[in-house]
Amino acid sequence: MERLFGLVILAWISCLRVGVWLQAQLPVKVKAHGRSAMSFVRYGAEQLCHALRWSLPELPELIKLLSTPFHAPGAA
Repeated sequence: MERLFGLVILAWISCLRVGVWLQAQLPVKVKAHGRSAMSFVRYGAEQLCHALRWSLPELPELIKLLSTPFHAPGAA
């Protein structure tokens, strides 16, 4: 059970990381009520699924992004 939970957390973090990276390049639209159209996790998950399914040219860049370590909190 612990391994399964760990795998789910790794998938969630990967989607979040790609979503934050994509937000810096192409921001998610903001709806009329002021909230974004989708979360960072969903934005990243859609991009990852699309890249894996259709073998997009940015797939190596996404893999490189996921293989680099996170920055320390507060570091630029």
